[in-house]
Amino acid sequence: MPKEIISVEEVPLPQVKKILSKRAKEGDLSFQQTITLEHATTFSKMAPAVAAKLVERLLKKFEITRAQAVQIVNIAPTTEEELKTILTSTSLTPEHLTEMVDMVKRARS
Repeated sequence: MPKEIISVEEVPLPQVKKILSKRAKEGDLSFQQTITLEHATTFSKMAPAVAAKLVERLLKKFEITRAQAVQIVNIAPTTEEELKTILTSTSLTPEHLTEMVDMVKRARS
């Protein structure tokens, strides 16, 4: 019997890694889940709790979507130029971009 989708929400890679690692300990993962876990393990750049807090701080402080905040956490840009590629449809000031990059750098350390 297929599982029912209850809700849909963007989740940063570190949280994906945490969720799938827990499921792997409880039982077998599907092929897609295994590939996703490998990807999340390879590309996660911060701890799950740190990633979740950073998403919330970005949403609270800047006028961006949850999807954009999650992408910022996933990619963890280290320059304003990298950040601009994620936020192409927003009109943030250079100061806001610098502040966002600084927030990401602090979260990664």
